[in-house]
Amino acid sequence: MTATLRIHLGHHFYGAGNLGDDFMLAGFLGAMRTLAPDATLTCCVPFPLEPLRRRFPSVTWHPYEEALRTRCIAESDVWLGLGGSPFQSAQSRWFIDHLNADAALCRTARKRMFFLGVGAQTEAELLVPDVRTLCGEASGIWTRDFASAQRLSALDPGIRATPGSDLAHLFFREHRPPPPAPRRLTFVANFDYASWDAAPAFLQAVACLAPSERVWLAQESRDLPGAERAIFSSLATPLRAGWALISPELPGAPLADVLARWPTGEWLLTSRFHAAIAAAWAGSRIVVIATNEKLRAIGRELGCPVVPPDADTTTVSHALASALPVRPPLTSAERAYAACREFVSAAGT
Repeated sequence: MTATLRIHLGHHFYGAGNLGDDFMLAGFLGAMRTLAPDATLTCCVPFPLEPLRRRFPSVTWHPYEEALRTRCIAESDVWLGLGGSPFQSAQSRWFIDHLNADAALCRTARKRMFFLGVGAQTEAELLVPDVRTLCGEASGIWTRDFASAQRLSALDPGIRATPGSDLAHLFFREHRPPPPAPRRLTFVANFDYASWDAAPAFLQAVACLAPSERVWLAQESRDLPGAERAIFSSLATPLRAGWALISPELPGAPLADVLARWPTGEWLLTSRFHAAIAAAWAGSRIVVIATNEKLRAIGRELGCPVVPPDADTTTVSHALASALPVRPPLTSAERAYAACREFVSAAGT
């Protein structure tokens, strides 16, 4: 491996407002401090740069401009797509279009592309011709779950896809969330730009559980349609009664300080992937609302009850009653670290 590995982080959603992305990026950067301490990293994003520069000073952050992306890729050794579900296009092609543009720059500069800690949620998204090309050209793909690796390998045996685990596990292994507050239920409700007609049934199940404290956690700091703040605002006033809306984000602050504000509950009811991982490292009783394959996968990984988003009150009540405290997923962190190590080895050869 060369003395200094130069990596351009090609995904550009960092700084958008979802703390889950920050937890994942922090886990990767922690691994790199051990595996490649002299590596340099660049990234171009269309969001405010100063908070990112304060929170992640080991990355050189640039505006999302074609000239800067061209220069960063040309001056790098490898391009890395880090985290997320980069191949989905059901709602919009915006991310696929971005990947296509970066892939063209990599071809021109003769730079290899890798993906690390990513998910492939459905077989259908992988059948999009542009996605097949991107995956086929990648020099290596490490996924965040076993099912994603299986989907990619089924697409084309020539695709180099290896199962790993989400990189946020590495951050939570080093920085544990606050312990669960007894009799507190934390609810994280995200439905990706959609409304949620079943909310009253879920809230009735919570009422039957009778927790002493109810926290509506906003992992996403923006008021996006279908995200936590919007869902909460859409609830009828009687349904909002007794809930505390909490957003732990402190823009630009060290992520450990933000995590200290995380309202861990004895129970977590969540349709957010990274909220489930945080709760697992804290030892909460978790029920996952499976709005997509990513959430079904994390439910399997953590061994916790999974309910559909249209579940009735009885189903949700049974899931909450049967949920056991989750043990810290140490093997998941080990798989995530192994994937980082394999990436560093492959990128340096």
